[in-house]
Amino acid sequence: MKRLLFLLTLIVLFVSPLFADDAEKTSLFTTPVFLQIPSETSIGMVWGVNGPAAGFVEYSTKEDMTDAKRVYACVPPLRSIQEKVLSVRIRGLEPNTKYFYRAATMSVSYPNAYHVKVGEPEFSAVRSFTTLGANAQASFAVINDTHAEDDTVKAVNKKLKEFQPAVVVWNGDTADNYKSEDKAIKSILKPGLAKDYAFLFVPGNHDYRGTWVRNLDTVLLTRNPEERNSKYWALGRNFAVRLGDVALIGLDTGESKSDDNPDLLGLAEFESYRELQTQWLKETLERPDIKSAPFIVAFCHIPMIIPRDDVEPGQSASYVWSRTTSYQWGQLFKQHGVQVVITAHKHRYRCDEPTADRPWTHFVGGGKSPQTATVFHGTVEDGKLIIRVYRVGDDSIIKEVKFEKRKLERR
Repeated sequence: MKRLLFLLTLIVLFVSPLFADDAEKTSLFTTPVFLQIPSETSIGMVWGVNGPAAGFVEYSTKEDMTDAKRVYACVPPLRSIQEKVLSVRIRGLEPNTKYFYRAATMSVSYPNAYHVKVGEPEFSAVRSFTTLGANAQASFAVINDTHAEDDTVKAVNKKLKEFQPAVVVWNGDTADNYKSEDKAIKSILKPGLAKDYAFLFVPGNHDYRGTWVRNLDTVLLTRNPEERNSKYWALGRNFAVRLGDVALIGLDTGESKSDDNPDLLGLAEFESYRELQTQWLKETLERPDIKSAPFIVAFCHIPMIIPRDDVEPGQSASYVWSRTTSYQWGQLFKQHGVQVVITAHKHRYRCDEPTADRPWTHFVGGGKSPQTATVFHGTVEDGKLIIRVYRVGDDSIIKEVKFEKRKLERR
């Protein structure tokens, strides 16, 4: 009997560490890295972690990462320790340059101020991204109204993999609402949409709903403050970037309900927010890199046109947002030769052809179910901007439109 007990004790002593090792091998990554807010010289990265954890990103122009630089997840003066999400912003990059990167996560134990333990880094696979710029590949895609529907996200992701665009615009309504950080991680990070191409995010009305939504910028980063004048720091979701011959401009229509709507409980100020964007847009369209672009495409979530003769924008309760967007933004688009505006929100595809008063094509993307969801793909071919609209349910091309170069002012 004693011999048996002795043998059992030996088994416990030798086998228990093996099980402990297996427990320790649980990945510190809970999601792939999500590339976002790209520009000519910077990019953002976010990934989910089994916290408490710290982390960093290494990047290089060489695939073997031999000369890699390291940037830590950091909110100066302290490097970040987070329970669920880490983020890194890389600055000082070269335009139109391919970089290789890998993220690292380290477990952190911090029981008191005098005892801190940081584990060995666990690395992601080496992947790549390419910065934007006037000489970059002019290839972009647009998705919208995925509403955290798994089948829809998988369907649009399959199409994106076929295109391998330089950048993807997520044109709002990533979910119905955000009541927790876990919901944001599951809806945005876990699908693995943005491992090799970066996303530009345009908020939808549902991206402003839920008790946790005021913290959404921990998962979907806002633009770098140095990219815009200090008077526009509130406009963290707006963007204007060059992608080869195409200038991409993102605007935020915000809530579909008026600020005084009882549902918003007096906690919203979207009207002044949209008016501030009008001033930003006016200045942005005069920026040399935007003004010189042969093609300009704008994005916003809620459509700027109501296809009914008996309803004027701003007069319908459900379209109160368009007092600003239809009149003010629309006039600026006309004045500066914007050729295309891509919107979403209605879950049904539509194309409004140009008119004499509105010389820009107005698209509305479909969404929410695989049967109605669309993916837009824009490329420059033979000196023309070609936008093809795909219905992901049957992989058919709904529409193909070719745009000539804008007539640029002589300098």
